Amino acid sequence: MGETIKNTSTKIPFKVSARTARLIGRENIATSKGAIIELVKNAYDADSGIAIVFFDNKYSTFLSEMSEDHFETLVKKGIDKKLLDIIYKFEEENYTLNSNIDEDKLLTFKKAISRLSVLYIIDAGEGMTQNVIREHWMTIGTDNKSNNVFTKTGRVKAGAKGIGRFALDKLGSKCEMTTIFNPKYHHQDTDINGEKTNYKGYKWKVDWEDFEGEYKTIDSVGAELFGLLNSTIKGEITEEIPSFDFSKISSKVDFEFGTILKISDLRDNWEDYYVQQVYSDLEVLVPPKETGGFEIYLFSSLEPNKYGEVFSSICDDFDFKLTAIADENQNVKIKIERREYDIELIPNEFFERDALKKFPYTKEIFKKGFWETSLTFSQLLKGFKDVDEDNIFSNIGVFEFSFYFLKRTYDTPNADRFFYRRFMSNDRKDWLNKFGGIKLFRDNFRVRPYGEVKDAAFDWLGLGSRKSTSPAGVAKKEGGYRVEPENVAGAVKISRLTNVNFEDKSSREGLQDNKTFQIFKQLLASIINVFEEDRSYIAREMSDFDDFRFGAERDLKAAEELAKRILESSRAKKKEKESTSGNKEQNTGSNQTGTDSDREKEILASKIESQEEEIEKLKEEQKVLRGLASSGIVLASFSHDLSKLNDVLNSRTDKLKGLLLSKIAEAEYEGIEDRKNPFFQLEKIKKQDLKLQNWLNFSLGATRKDKRKRKQLFLKKYFSDLSVDWSTVLENRGINFDVTDIENLDLRVYEIDFDSIFNNLLVNSIDAFTILKINRAREIKIKAKSTNKEIIIDYYDNGPGLSDDILDPNKIFEPLFTTRRNPFTGEEEGTGLGMWLVKSIVSENDGTLKLLFPDIGFGIRMIFPIKYKR
Repeated sequence: MGETIKNTSTKIPFKVSARTARLIGRENIATSKGAIIELVKNAYDADSGIAIVFFDNKYSTFLSEMSEDHFETLVKKGIDKKLLDIIYKFEEENYTLNSNIDEDKLLTFKKAISRLSVLYIIDAGEGMTQNVIREHWMTIGTDNKSNNVFTKTGRVKAGAKGIGRFALDKLGSKCEMTTIFNPKYHHQDTDINGEKTNYKGYKWKVDWEDFEGEYKTIDSVGAELFGLLNSTIKGEITEEIPSFDFSKISSKVDFEFGTILKISDLRDNWEDYYVQQVYSDLEVLVPPKETGGFEIYLFSSLEPNKYGEVFSSICDDFDFKLTAIADENQNVKIKIERREYDIELIPNEFFERDALKKFPYTKEIFKKGFWETSLTFSQLLKGFKDVDEDNIFSNIGVFEFSFYFLKRTYDTPNADRFFYRRFMSNDRKDWLNKFGGIKLFRDNFRVRPYGEVKDAAFDWLGLGSRKSTSPAGVAKKEGGYRVEPENVAGAVKISRLTNVNFEDKSSREGLQDNKTFQIFKQLLASIINVFEEDRSYIAREMSDFDDFRFGAERDLKAAEELAKRILESSRAKKKEKESTSGNKEQNTGSNQTGTDSDREKEILASKIESQEEEIEKLKEEQKVLRGLASSGIVLASFSHDLSKLNDVLNSRTDKLKGLLLSKIAEAEYEGIEDRKNPFFQLEKIKKQDLKLQNWLNFSLGATRKDKRKRKQLFLKKYFSDLSVDWSTVLENRGINFDVTDIENLDLRVYEIDFDSIFNNLLVNSIDAFTILKINRAREIKIKAKSTNKEIIIDYYDNGPGLSDDILDPNKIFEPLFTTRRNPFTGEEEGTGLGMWLVKSIVSENDGTLKLLFPDIGFGIRMIFPIKYKR
C-alpha cells in the first residue's frame, strides 16, 4: 500500500484593491441626485429632526455679466486673473464678455469655476463618536442598519447596506465631516486603544483620489481625524458657512449636536437647473408632517431667495380618493371618497332610479361623500390563490395605499351630463405634472424611481397598458373603464419590518422585480379597479338619466332643424321655379302644400336611407377594425421573436466577417470579381439586412390606415376655424397667422387628417421661433389655390428655417428624425413623428409633398389631385 500523505493548509486572506472597493461603492449609487437623497436618509437615521442641503454655487456658475466684487472674489478664490481678463472686459462698473473668446480658454474657465462649488449636507442628529466613525462609518458594507433596524427614538432606519458614505465619492473627490455627538445617546467616547477621551466631536477628512493607485489595498488608505473639545454644531455651521441664515429655519431644533458633510471638488455642475431638480425630488421624499417629524430644507447661495423648506405634496383638490389598508390576515379595508359631483345640482328623481337605491349609491351616501368596504386579497385577485404555489399572498405583508383621481379638464356638455363640480384645470394640470404618478414609500422614505415624472418607471403599475387594452369611456354600458396614468397620483407605504420579501436592487434605485413584487403590483391595480367600477357605475346611470330627461328634447330639436332645412330648400327651389317660369300662373296653395309635403317625404326618406347606408358602412368598418385588432394580436404574439431577429440582423454579417478574417486575409481577394469575393457579398448582405431591419422596425410599430370614404372639407372655413383655435397660443408668442389667401375650395378628406397635418406644422413653427436669434416680426402664412388638375396648399413661416446641420432636407420626413434637444442634457426631446405623419397623411390622400426654399424661413407645398375637389 502506498504511504498516506497528510496535506497541510494555510489560510490566505483576501485583499481588495482600494480602487475596486471605491468603484463598487460608486456603482451602488446610480445618480448624483440619488446620492444626495442617500445622505438625507442618513440624517433621518441619525434621529435628526431636520436635514439641510446647501449648495454654495454662487461663484461656480458662468455669467455673461458680473460685478466688480464678483470678479475680485473669483481672483481671491484662485481663478487666474490673466484668464479672467481674456474672458471679460470692464465696462461701466461691470465686467462683460469679450467678443471672439477662444473656445479652449472658455472651457478652461468654466472648469475652473465649477471647482468653486461646495455642497453641504447638515443634520441635527445624534452625531458620531470616534468609535462609531471607526467601527461603522469607515466599515464598508456594514450591516449595522440591517441588524439594528430602529433608531434610538424608534424610527425604522431608511438605509440598509452600509454604502451611503459612497454617495460622498459620487458627488465630489474631497469630503470633510464635522460631527458633534449627543452624550445622551453615546455614554462614552473611546479612542483606538479603548481609552476614554474628552472630545465633544470630530473633524474627519478624506480625499477619494487617494484610493487610486496600482497595488494599493483598501486597508492602506486612511482618513484624517481631529478631535474637537468645545463646540456646538451651530457654531461649526456659522464658522464654516458665515452667510448661513438661521432665521430661515422655522424648525425648533437647537443645533447643539449633529453632523456637517462638506463635499468639494464636485464632479457635477450644479447650475440652478439641476438644483431645482434636486428640490423637486426632495418634495416627493419628505414625509407628511403628521407622520414624519422630519423637515428638509434646501438653500442655494446663487439663488438665496428661491428655495427654503421642502413641503410634502398634499392633494386636496381631487375627484376621487381611495385609501386601502391591508392587515396581516390579507384583508384590505377600502374607503372611497367622492368629490367629483356637485350634489346640489343632482335632481331628486335621479336617486329614485332602481340602480340608485342600493349600497353604495343612495342619496345618503352621496351626501356623506364616502363609503367603505373590506375585501380579501383573494377577492381582489380572483383565482390567484388557486394557483399560488409559493404562498405569495402571505409574503406581501401589510401595506397602505392612498390613490387620487383628478380629471385634467372637462367640457360643458359633460359637466352638465355628469353634474361635475367646477375646478381650475390649469392648477390641476400643474399639480399633476409635478406630483402625478403613484409613488412608493418605505418607512416614510421614497423608493425611487417609482412614479417619477418623465421616467420609464412613472407608470410602474401598468395603468397605461390596461387603458390601451380596454379604452372604454367611463359611461360605456358594457363597462371596461380603466383610468389613465396621467390623471392619477398616490402613495404606497411599505416597511422593512413587514414587507421583508421586497428587496432593494443593488443600485438602490428600486426594488427587485421578484414574483412577490409582481403580484403586489397586480393587487394594487385590482384595488384601483374598485374605484374604476364605482365611478363608471355612477357615470352610466347619469348618462341614462340624461338621455331620459333630454333625449326626446334633443330629438325634437334635431327634427326642427331638419324641418327648417327642408323648408329653406323648398322655398329656394320654389323661388328658382318662379323666376324661370316667367308670367306662368302659380300653383294653388293646396297643390303647393301637397308638393312641399311630398318633397319633405322624399328628403326624409333620403335622409333615412343615407343614415342606414352610414350604419352599414360603420358595421363594415367595425369588421375591418376587428380584423386589424386580430392582426395586431397575432403580430404581438410574434413580436418577441421578430425583435430578436431584428437584434441578430445588427451583427450577424460582422461576426461572419470576423470568422472569415481569422482564416483568410481580405487582401487576398483584391482583383477578384465581385461575385466571387465573399467580403463583397457580405457587404451586400449587410445592406439587405439593413433594409429588412427598417421594415421590421416599421411593421412592429405601425398599422396601415384603412381607406374609408371621406367627407367634404371647405378650406376657407377650415383654415378660418384653425386660426381661431390657435389664436391665443400664437398671439401670446407674438406670431401673426395669415389665412386670408385661401380660394373658395373644398376637398373630400378626413378633417382629423388635416388637423394632424397643420397642428404638427404649427407646433414645429412655434418651436422654431423660440430659437430664432434675429429680432423680426413673426409670421405664419397658409395659401390655397387650384389649377385645372390640382389643388395646391402652401405653408410658410419666417422662422430660422431648417437647421444647417441637416445635410439632406428630406430626412425630416423620416420617422423618429428630430433636431429638438434639451439644452442641459443634450437629449432628444421631440418625438420625430410630426413630419413623418404629415407626409403619410398627404400620401394616403394621393397627394404629394414638396419642400419649398423661401429666402427666409421654412416652406412646404401639398398637392392634391383634382378628383378630391367636389
